[in-house]
Amino acid sequence: MKLKRLEAMLMAFAASATMLATPAQATLMGRDIDGQAVANANAVFLYDTDLDITWLRDADASATAGNTNDPWGLGYGGFMTWDAANSWANTLLVGTFSGWRLPTTLIPDSSCSNPDSSGINCTGSEMGHLWYTELGNISGLPTGNTGDFQNLQPFYYWSGTEFAFSPDNAWYFEAGDGGQGAFGKTTTEFLAMAVRRGDVAAVQVPEPGTLVLVAAALAGLGALRRRATVGASGNPWSNGIMPAALAGIA
Repeated sequence: MKLKRLEAMLMAFAASATMLATPAQATLMGRDIDGQAVANANAVFLYDTDLDITWLRDADASATAGNTNDPWGLGYGGFMTWDAANSWANTLLVGTFSGWRLPTTLIPDSSCSNPDSSGINCTGSEMGHLWYTELGNISGLPTGNTGDFQNLQPFYYWSGTEFAFSPDNAWYFEAGDGGQGAFGKTTTEFLAMAVRRGDVAAVQVPEPGTLVLVAAALAGLGALRRRATVGASGNPWSNGIMPAALAGIA
C-alpha cells in the first residue's frame, strides 16, 4: 500500500515539474528585447497568438526614434507617406529582430460594414483584429482602448496592402474610430505600426534543474516498479525466462 502511494507521488511530481516548465498561453503575450516571455507591462513586443504575429509594442516607434513630422499639430510625430512607412518598417531592427512590415488588410473582408471591404467592424485585417478583437474597442467611440500598447494614437495608420483598383492608393486603418478605407500613398499624414510573422520568443526549454528533477522522479518510479516485480515473485526472472547470457551459469 505504501509502495503504491509513493509511486503515485512520484508520478504527480514528474507531471507537475513538466507543467511548470511549459509557459502559459494568452491572447497577447509580452516579450522582452531578447524575445523572452515577460509581463505585458514590461514588454518590447506583444505576440498575438490568434494570428501568430508579433507587434512592436510602441505603436508610434517612428516618432520615438526621432520622426517629428506632425502636419496636424497633434503634439506627436511619426507621420509619413506610404512608401516611407514601408521602408521604415522593412529596415527596422529591434534588438536582433528584423523582418518587420506594415500590417496587412484582408481583401475581400466580409466582416466590414461595406461590401467593398471598407467601413467599420473590419476584423479581417491585422489592425482591425487587434483593435476590435484583442483590445475590445467599439466603432465610433472617440477614445479607444489601447491595452498594453505604447503610443497607439487615435489616428490613421497605413496598411501594407495596396488598393487594387487604384495603384496610387493604399489601405489604412483609423485607430480613432475603427474605420477602414483607402487613400493616396503620397500623403504625409498617416502613421505606421510594425508587425512581423511568428513569435520572437526563443524556444522555451525547461531549466536544467527541472530536467534533472523530472529524470530523477522517473528513474525512481522505474526502480520502484522493478522492485515490486521482484518482491512479488521472489525471482527477478518471474516469467520463467532466463537471459541467455546467464543460462550456462544456472
